[in-house]
Amino acid sequence: MDTTILDKWGNGQGVRLSKDTIKRAGLRVGDSLEINVENSVITLVPTKRRHIDIPDYRQLFKGYAGPTPAEDGFAAPAGGEAI
Repeated sequence: MDTTILDKWGNGQGVRLSKDTIKRAGLRVGDSLEINVENSVITLVPTKRRHIDIPDYRQLFKGYAGPTPAEDGFAAPAGGEAI
């Protein structure tokens, strides 16, 4: 079990969580947490979150030898879309 200190943080108060605690909880910086208080016990519950790691497309298509978008007919404008 880890311990921490409630400390002044700007105009409010804050609790810092160790890197290990964050890792064990499966959290990332920026995740949204729901705060529940019952019988003087505070619990933090992650809200639904969705992490999308966008891969480097150059690495994904490295060595690709198929047609370019212009060659397959999907890149040319077909209507009044903005270019």
